[in-house]
Formats: sequence, C-alpha cells, structure tokens
Amino acid sequence: MTGVHIERTRPHKRKRTVISCTECHRRKQKCDRQDPCCNCIKRGKQDLCRYDAEPTRYETTPGNLSASERSEFSFSEKSPERRLSTLPNSPWTSELQDKISDFGYSNQGSHNSFSLLRTSELYSGQQNPSDIASAKDQPLYEQGVDRRYRELVRLLPSQPCVDILVGTFFSDVNWQYDMLHEGLFHEQLNQWRNVSYSDLQAGLAVLPAATLVVPALLFQVLAQALLFHPPHDQRIHHLVPMAGMTFQDLAAEYSDAGADILELLGKRNLTIATVQAGLLRAACLKSRGQVVEAWHALGATIRDAQEIGLHTGQALYGDSSIPPGEGRIALSAIGHKIWVVLHIWDVHMAVVLSRPIATELQIDRFARTIADDETRRYLFAHWQTETEPPRPFDVILAGYNVAYRYFQDIRQLEQNGARWQDYTTVDRIHAAIMKNLKSLPSWCRLVDPSTKFDSIPGCQWLPMAREGLSSLIHLVLLTLHRPFIFSVEASRTEALKAGIAILQGQDRLFQNIDPYQCRVFNPVYASFDAIVLISAICIAFPDHIQESRTECIGVVQRGVDRLGAIGQSNDMAKSAHGVVSSLYRRMKHRLGISNTAENTGYFVSDSDLISSDNDPTLLNDPTPEPSFDTIPPPRPTYDLFYDHLSSAPMPYVDPQPTLPLNTSNMNGMPTWNFEGIFPEDSFWSVMNELNE
Repeated sequence: MTGVHIERTRPHKRKRTVISCTECHRRKQKCDRQDPCCNCIKRGKQDLCRYDAEPTRYETTPGNLSASERSEFSFSEKSPERRLSTLPNSPWTSELQDKISDFGYSNQGSHNSFSLLRTSELYSGQQNPSDIASAKDQPLYEQGVDRRYRELVRLLPSQPCVDILVGTFFSDVNWQYDMLHEGLFHEQLNQWRNVSYSDLQAGLAVLPAATLVVPALLFQVLAQALLFHPPHDQRIHHLVPMAGMTFQDLAAEYSDAGADILELLGKRNLTIATVQAGLLRAACLKSRGQVVEAWHALGATIRDAQEIGLHTGQALYGDSSIPPGEGRIALSAIGHKIWVVLHIWDVHMAVVLSRPIATELQIDRFARTIADDETRRYLFAHWQTETEPPRPFDVILAGYNVAYRYFQDIRQLEQNGARWQDYTTVDRIHAAIMKNLKSLPSWCRLVDPSTKFDSIPGCQWLPMAREGLSSLIHLVLLTLHRPFIFSVEASRTEALKAGIAILQGQDRLFQNIDPYQCRVFNPVYASFDAIVLISAICIAFPDHIQESRTECIGVVQRGVDRLGAIGQSNDMAKSAHGVVSSLYRRMKHRLGISNTAENTGYFVSDSDLISSDNDPTLLNDPTPEPSFDTIPPPRPTYDLFYDHLSSAPMPYVDPQPTLPLNTSNMNGMPTWNFEGIFPEDSFWSVMNELNE
C-alpha cells in the first residue's frame, strides 16, 4: 500500500507549544514542567513524563512513525479525518472526546458534523479546539460514584487467591473464546495492583480509564474460573463465607460486582477491557440460565466494541495503559479476534433464540483491512497449517470458514417461513458445508482426526475443542434443516444425522471432563436442541425412521441421562431435563418401546418393540394420529427460555403399560403435560394432545 500523500502547500514545520508533559496533557491537569513533574512522580508515571515537541497531526508522515504505527496510518489514507485523529495523545482526542460523546456522534466516523468541524479547524492551522468543543470544568463522575467504586473493588479476593483463579481461567476457560492475551492481562493486573490507597481515596478522576476498568474485567475472569475450578480446593475455600454457598454462587456475586463497575464507569472511556468484561458477563448470565439478560448484555457489548472501532478491523494503539511496541500490536490482534467472536456469538444466538442479528462480518474483507501481510496471515490463515501447533483462535476460524458463516443465511430462511422456493438455498448451503469440511486440517477433522498435537504443552485444550467444533458444525446443519423437518424428507434425514452426531460428541466430551465443569451453558445448549429435534422427528414420522430407530433411541436416552446428571449443579440443565424426559416418554410410546427396554443399555432389541396387536394401551385407548402438516418445528432453546417451556417436576419413571400417558391420580400427582406460553398450534400443544 502506498504512503499518504502530503499537501506541500500546508505548513509542515510548525511545532506545537509545549505547555505540559504528555501525561499531564492527556489527563488535562496542570503541570509544573519539572523533569519529571511532581504529578507523574506521585502517580508512578515517571517513564511517561516527556516534553517532546511533537509535529501537529497534519505534519505527520509515514517516515516519522514506527513500523506498527505506519501500518495503522496506511489503513486510513482515503480518510483525512481518520489520518488526523487516530494516533494517541492527540489534543483533539483528549479535548473533543467528551463533547462528541455528549452529542452522540461517533469517533469512528468521518462524515458527521463534529468530524467535519475538527478537520476544517485542523487544516486551517488552528492549534486550539473551538470554543464549542472545549472541555468544561466539571467532575467526570457523579457524586457517590467514587465511594461505590471503592466498595466494589474491596470485594476482590486476596492476591494469592486471584493468582490461583487467574491460572484456572487461562488453562481451562480462555481457550474457548481466545479473547484475552495472558501477558497483556498480567500487565493490566500489575498496573491495578500498583494503584496506591491514596490514589484510590482521591477518586476516579486521578486514575487512567484503562486502569479503572481492570477490576471489572478481573471480576468476570474470576467468575468464569470459579465455574471450572475444583470445588474442594482448600486454598480458596475460605472465599465462600456461608454454609451451603458454592463456588457457583460466588461466581454469580463476582460477575454482578464486575457488571456494577462497568455501569458506574459508563460509556465515556471505553477500552478493549470493557468489551472483554462484557462478553464474559454475557457468558456468565447464560450459564446461570438468564438467557434473555445474556442476549441484552451481548448487544450492549457489541455496541461498546463498535464505539471503539473493533468492527472496522483497524489497528488499535490508543490504550495508553499498554506500553508501545509488541504489547500494543498484541492488543490490536486481540481486538480483531474479539470482533470475530462477537459476530459468531451474535449470529449463533440469533439462530438458536430466533433473535435479530446485530453484526455483519465478511471475514475475508475484514482480514484485508490489516495492512501487514505477516500479521494478517498469522491471524487469519494460520488455522490451515498442518505443521505448526494450532491455537484456540484457529479452531474458531476453522468453524467459521466451514459452517458458521452461513448462520446469517439460515436466519433469513427461518424468517421467510420455510418456503418451498427457498429449499434451493438449503441444498446450496449443505453442499458448501460438506465441501468446506474437506479443507479442515488433519488436527481438527471431524472423523478420524490426527492427534499429533494433543500431547504438546499448551495444546491440552485441543481434544475438548475438537469435540466442541464438531458439535457446533453439526448444529449449523441441524438448524439449516430444522424449518423443513416436517415437510421435506431429505431434511428429516439430514437433521437426524446432525442431531445424532451432536449427541455422540457431547457424550464423548462428558466422559472426558470432570462433572463440576458442566456448570456452564455449553453442554446444555447443544444436547437440548438435538434431543428435542430427534424426538420430534421420531414422534411425527415413526414409520420413516426404521434405519436409524435404534441409534436415535440410544443417543436420546444417553442425552436425557446426561442432562439429568448435569442438572444436579446446573439449573438450566435441570429445566431442560424435565422437558426432554417427558418428550422421551412420548417418543418411546410413539415408537412402541416397552417398559423392559429401560434397563437394556443402549441397544433396543426386537423383543422390546411392541405393536398394536399385543399392547393393551393401544388396544383400549388408541392414540389419535397427530397431523404435523401445518405445525412449525420446535425451536427448543427459544421455547425453553422465552416461552417458559416446562414439564411437571416428576422423577423420570416410565408409566405402567396399562396406564395412559396422562398419569394424574387421586393424590393430585402432576401430569407430564408441557406448560408454557406457547400458542395452540405449536409443537408442544400437539404433544399435549397425545395425552387426551
């Protein structure tokens, strides 16, 4: 990419007058102009106390810049407004930032009124911002915020406990999303630990915004770590202050404290750490079963990411808490990763929960915004390597390039209402995914993968990531065919295949992790959707699934048992277990599985199958044949959390062969009917009619 063209008619030798050191200027505070000044000494920022006379923004050329800064500068050569304001410590970014926010304008755009004003004044040679944009002498935070902030940060555990849980986070959690850089996080953590008591007492205005947000991120990191940490670790067991309280309860309190800090800080000085904390908060809410709240938290996090420009794909060097050099390059790479992860979360939740999509990503175009070829390949092409150990982000990109990229098209198909004329799109996407699967490197193939990297230090997460990748790719196929399972036989066949693959993968994953690591939402979502859709197909078309009948019964039975086990420590799994238990009973009744099949393991023999010739239930009380022609397919997770789908809280017990499915008795025992706010023409209403 060529360098930026500089107009020779403009002055390019003028130096800005030095009135303070760069650090005091950034903080908009007075400076005694000593070397170093007393303010920097007090804050421990001597290394940042400089009096370099920098060129004004329109005098900057690529030749003045470091390699990393030159890379970012070249991103914006077509946008003069971008050229004038992207580099850190610009007087415009420090003095106009608040005013632009007051009026709601974006700092990322170049075509709004404030951007045009900024450009015109800078090009006209004015050294000071206009009066309308000058900062006012007003407190940055409302009265009482300082006190509340101190109360919250004092809830943080001791440094040894923090170190233990941070270690758990980076070994067992971070690989799932790969959105925190361990080295950078420890730098931020050290900066927070260097904050003195007097500075904290002096108020938030004296602390850098990037440091203020660190406790919010730390609380979310600790919350996630507690969900994966061994529950009987005596080193941190004193953190649980009350009898009957668990690490899961403590995780909820920590996450709430982190969210409170973000709310206190507001939206004025957002950083990447703000976005990271927001995404981890959404994950914690999902694991607590607060899925609606999680979706809203994700939406707010997406807006925060857009506010700081993560959606642009451009490099980020404006976080002054990170020293220049490799650290800021790593920060920029984290920014690229986070936007990809946010987009995948957004489209995934949109399809699973039938919600609107808030982001857009064409990953090839997004990758091209990175000017440096080596950095671009390192981030977006490394996933295809066969010789170098994979990274967690490589697994995410593998899934995106194979299947996740089609979530947006699948959401549109559902919105169209499963029209026949759209089925060519289903065929096209299915064929594309099958073709893309062949491009997966051997270490993450879904069938017979190479395990050559599994035992390498730093790749301990790879076997679990591989199973997660398989589940998510098959979930894309499941949701692709879901709208057509009651109308197109080919979609029923493919949906069954995908559902079976998901449940088999979840079974392998469950057998290789500790039970306490099932407190999070991941195993619940995947298993619940697959069980419901397999059961729905078997109930609706019992005569058309003969080839896969035994396999369907086996994986559904194990899935129900698995959700029951997870439900002992996961309220979301407990709710899902009640629904799938009731549905599984209907499935077995519909397929003619006798009560003796309950304890036969995972194989159903011919002797376990009954027919209308010898089943007294079917002879005396024949079940009416339901019609699914006009019934929309179930949307399991949406129905569970938005339609409040539930079933009677009974233990899983098969009814006696001589009793109908509706097992109310004289003692008032609850029925197995489904309850919720679903419409009368829904799948769940039809299931209830099977009892009548």
